[in-house]
Amino acid sequence: MRTRRTMAILGVGLILACCVMIYLMMDLILLPPGQGPKLSMSNNQWLHFENRLAKLEKDFDKHHKVMSVLQEQAAKIKDNFVPVAQPVNRHFNRSDATTVSRAGKGLACNFYAEKVPEVDIQMLELYKQLEFDNPDGGVWKQGWNIVYDEKQWHPNRKLKVFVVPHSHNDPGWLNTFEKYYMFQTRSILNNMVTKLSEDRRRKFIWAEISFFKLWWDDQSKEIKDEVRRLIHDGQLEIVSGGWVMPDESVSHWIAQLTQLTEGHQWLKYNLDYTPTSGWAIDPFGLSPTMPYLLKTSGLENLLIQRVHYSVKKKLAKEKNLEFRWRQLWDTDGSTEFFTHVMPFYSYDVPHTCGPDPKVCCQFDFYRIQNFGLSCPWKIPPKIITRANVAERALLLLDQYRKKAQLFKTDVVLAPLGDDFRYTHLTEWEAQYDNYQKLFNYMNENRHLNVQIQFGTLSDYFEAVREKRNLNEFPTLSGDFLTYSDRDDHYWSGYYTSRPFHKRLDRVLLGTLRGSEALAAIAWARGNDQLVEGSLASRLSKARMWHSLFQHHDGVTGTARDNVVIDYAQKMIMALNNSAHVLQQSIAHLLRTPQVSSMDVEAVYFSLDETRSHHTSVGEKHVLNLGDDKPSRKIILYNPLPRQRTKVQTLIVSTPFVRVTDRRGRSVKCQVSPVWIGPAALSAARYELSFLATVPGFGITTYIVHALHKASYTKEVHLANVTIFNTDISIPSIPGFSHLTILSHTQEFSISQRPELSASFGKSGLLKALRIGNSMFPVHLDFVKYGTRGSGKDKSGAYLFLPDKPEPDVVFMDGRAIIHLVTGPILSRVFLELPHVRHTCTLFNSPGSDGLGLHIFNEVDITETQNYELAMRFNTDIASGDQFFTDLNGLNIIRRQRFPKLPTQGNYYPMAASAYIEDKRVRLTIATAQPLGVASMASGQLEIMQDRRLLQDDNRGLGQGVMDNLLTNHMFTLILERKETNCPFAVPTNHPAGLLSLSGHLASEELLHPIVTLHPHNSLPFNLHAHFSPLRYDLPVDLSIVSLRVFPIPEGAGKGVGMVLHQSALDTCFNNSLLRHLNVSDAGEVDLTKLLNDMEDWTISKAPLTFHNVGPSLKSPVVNLCPHQILPILFHKTQS
Repeated sequence: MRTRRTMAILGVGLILACCVMIYLMMDLILLPPGQGPKLSMSNNQWLHFENRLAKLEKDFDKHHKVMSVLQEQAAKIKDNFVPVAQPVNRHFNRSDATTVSRAGKGLACNFYAEKVPEVDIQMLELYKQLEFDNPDGGVWKQGWNIVYDEKQWHPNRKLKVFVVPHSHNDPGWLNTFEKYYMFQTRSILNNMVTKLSEDRRRKFIWAEISFFKLWWDDQSKEIKDEVRRLIHDGQLEIVSGGWVMPDESVSHWIAQLTQLTEGHQWLKYNLDYTPTSGWAIDPFGLSPTMPYLLKTSGLENLLIQRVHYSVKKKLAKEKNLEFRWRQLWDTDGSTEFFTHVMPFYSYDVPHTCGPDPKVCCQFDFYRIQNFGLSCPWKIPPKIITRANVAERALLLLDQYRKKAQLFKTDVVLAPLGDDFRYTHLTEWEAQYDNYQKLFNYMNENRHLNVQIQFGTLSDYFEAVREKRNLNEFPTLSGDFLTYSDRDDHYWSGYYTSRPFHKRLDRVLLGTLRGSEALAAIAWARGNDQLVEGSLASRLSKARMWHSLFQHHDGVTGTARDNVVIDYAQKMIMALNNSAHVLQQSIAHLLRTPQVSSMDVEAVYFSLDETRSHHTSVGEKHVLNLGDDKPSRKIILYNPLPRQRTKVQTLIVSTPFVRVTDRRGRSVKCQVSPVWIGPAALSAARYELSFLATVPGFGITTYIVHALHKASYTKEVHLANVTIFNTDISIPSIPGFSHLTILSHTQEFSISQRPELSASFGKSGLLKALRIGNSMFPVHLDFVKYGTRGSGKDKSGAYLFLPDKPEPDVVFMDGRAIIHLVTGPILSRVFLELPHVRHTCTLFNSPGSDGLGLHIFNEVDITETQNYELAMRFNTDIASGDQFFTDLNGLNIIRRQRFPKLPTQGNYYPMAASAYIEDKRVRLTIATAQPLGVASMASGQLEIMQDRRLLQDDNRGLGQGVMDNLLTNHMFTLILERKETNCPFAVPTNHPAGLLSLSGHLASEELLHPIVTLHPHNSLPFNLHAHFSPLRYDLPVDLSIVSLRVFPIPEGAGKGVGMVLHQSALDTCFNNSLLRHLNVSDAGEVDLTKLLNDMEDWTISKAPLTFHNVGPSLKSPVVNLCPHQILPILFHKTQS
């Protein structure tokens, strides 16, 4: 009987399997020509296999009952005969999520494009509603006259007030980090221990771990123990816990995570402490990236301050200043983060107790006469005495009651502090003693129905949660950019200020990440030297210095000149330290078994591009070849977890060279001249370009050989050179004796692949792009803005206040000398314009560098005044008033141009990419450095390049921006045809967007390029030519964001922390160049099969900053949903 039942089940199952096969075969037969069944971006149906299965289920609806019976019978058979292991848990911290399952995978995921997330407040929709007017609100200039009924409070419903003392310490702004510490921060922290210890009712919060660590290192054991007690007893709270309070506009999310991890790691291993609440009072606008990182790191709450005054007023009117902040793609609330917006102008005392600053200022007791500060409203504070305590208490309580009208609970937060406050013991005494007298009076007079005390930020949030269930607060998605604090003063200038240092930040980010990953891989193979002693110290310092620059006056470019120099010097040291560990790791991984030990201070390899000074752009190494050096090896390292093939470029001393791979096979290459002026070529330097392939996280070797001219081979191609617009006789150089020189200019095109070409006008600037057989106008111009005239507020480091809405077009006279270089590997257009040396390049590459037009701008505006330069693209794309920018390189957000906002209010940060699109095509620009971006007309994208400003903009800096440097900007411009009626398109009413695979790869390539190194001639040992640590390549949309060695809590040694990120991509774009690439299937990763040497290690869950170790994974196979960040810790199993 059981046998017949089993045979019946198998028979029906076989019939169903045949039906499925027939269905799929028919579907393949009906595919349009050339669209084979590849798991690639070229075929959206196969990328979204779950949707096909859903369709299949619909087609086979009549079989559902049969399948149900089969499942029941199979379950019975399993129960009766087969002992089965527990099913694999493919979820990670998703137990409470409401999800949609991927058919065929059983993975619970939120499908980005299937549903527009429903929230109570969507910031783009809110912007559409706001008038952005600025009526005078009375004492609360940007609000209204608040009234209340005293009877709303009674003994069973008291007003609860938490006064939270704090001191905002900038790790660099008007002074350097170290100078601030020496003259202010050290005293603040010293006095904190003294004054908090005197009275257990006193409380204080602190944010910046960079300062705290510096202070901690100087303290005795007794002081350290007392600090631990203060934290344990709740008198001292560390908020956020990051190395700095980071910028949230132009910083990259990987750098944000690095500074957060540095802080959390320090707190764990010095104080055994994990923060609960975030504190972001000074970043100039807020991004949803940071709450996502904080939540994934284990925090629960967040306070923010710098939000557009019109937005604050709207939220306050509706008592929505506290909300559950969701990610743009979140449909189930799994990313919600409880957030409080401070309602008034600033975080200083006059703007935190209530709506009337002239009253609140009277309760900043450091402004008592003779302390050096005063109230601008000319009413000074009064020392609290028995004679005046009643009157003063009622005056202050009135402000607290008015502030309470803006929130849903009867709990009031009143921060008490400002920049570098509590430096002197006298301020501690003045603030704490006078406030305690006020507290005593209010609490003792029960008819006032108030409970008031000093508190920490988490004290406040705990009280709010006791009053209301979080589900009673609204949900919100979007960001709080661009910030304006008053009038039309939009803080969009800092998106571009000091672009040299913004570029240096990204170079350091890529080098540091690549170095950490390779050191972790080498350590996993038993090379302990790389994570101990001096090498570990080098990496630690590099992380700290890079993290320091993420401060909201660092990467923003809003510090004084001498502080900017200090930041740059620290970043150069961090870059050198990272490079040293990188080359040491390569030496350890390539050394032969005969090498037993190595000198950790030795330099075995040099990076191809180095910076000799903190003001220098990258300078490429010259590979000298000749009779005495007939061949030279180069080492290539790929810091991404998949094999890459791309064009690599070297500078060599002779044009007569050829390239071979590690097996001696010749590699096609191209030699191009190097220009040293508009009409001069270098006879000592040539550009060698060739295609190289490097395994994921791997290392490989190529060899460059010098040739005699007579032995010139077909593998080497000397580029063809044409020069337009000159009559100058250009001296010939070896290999390039026949140059085509034309006295006129003309339109021309360059192409490297049949699918893509670029056309240029007589000016030498881009005119159009062709994809396939279709030509699309893409006009590139440079434009400039001035600043407002005399008597008006002007642009400065923070503010962008242009002289007129429409900038002037520059460089259009067509008289520039144009250089055209063509060859089998690359084609390039170069022209030298006033303030810009502009280059456009197309590569003949099967890799991601073959996807678009590469733009390189060398910008130098040091001879200008009140000048802001932008690069603008005009197209016929019907984008209307919509465009898209990234959020810290993590997600994409929809933007809208509003005529009701000025030009500066329509500018947004572009940390990594931006795009415009219509139903036909999309134009994406990926950037190697953060800058400001706007779309001031339909079909237009405008990217600011640099800004030079004579004056201060009255935001505290006290100077203009006049320290401009020669700056290199790198972009990749990608034009893609959109699939008609694509079923997987992001809905037009969705508040976010998605990069295409091409856009994603282009952005990734700019941030994490292949690293070229040169072995030193005096290497004391032999090297292997190749190293590959991965067992398989990760899909292109699944990234290993970081891979580094961490200490494991409780003294359990070290482990390797891996952060995985599953990108969500827009699959409505086809590119034949990408058909060979593997796109993730449900984000599945078998962790034991990923990295060699770690297959037998224990794998555990962890918070994002690895300050704790979670439970071991039941299965090494993990699945990531789109957008998900997944931290994993590998550690050696204890024997």
